[in-house]
Amino acid sequence: MKAAGFTLLEMLTAMFMFVLAVGGLALAMDKIFAANVLLRRDAEVRQQIESLLDEAMVLPIEILEAGRESDPDAMGARYSLSAVPAELRNMDDEELPGLWWVTVRAEWTEGKEKQEWEEKFLRYQP
Repeated sequence: MKAAGFTLLEMLTAMFMFVLAVGGLALAMDKIFAANVLLRRDAEVRQQIESLLDEAMVLPIEILEAGRESDPDAMGARYSLSAVPAELRNMDDEELPGLWWVTVRAEWTEGKEKQEWEEKFLRYQP
C-alpha cells in the first residue's frame, strides 16, 4: 500500500513558488507606493502653484516685478513669483502697453534629480 502525502521535493518546489510570488507582490507594492508618493508630490506642487497664480492676480505689479521667493516647504520645494513686461505688438506693429508675463516657478529635488515646474500667464495692469 502506498502512503498518501507529498514528497519533500514537492513541498520545497511549492514553497519556492510561493516565495517567488510573495516577492513579486512585495516588489510591485513597493513600486505602487513610490508612484503614489510622486503623484502626491505633484498634486501638492500643482496646488501651491495654482494658489500663487491666484495671489499674483491681485498683487500690485510692482511687488511682482521685484520678485518673491518662498522658503522651502515641508517637502523641500521652493516657489518663486515674478513679472516682466510683455513686449507684444498688434497687427499695426504698435506695442501693447500694460501687459506683463507673470511666472510662477517651483523647484525641488526628487531623489538625486532636480525637478522644475513653471507656469506663465499674461496679466493686464494699466
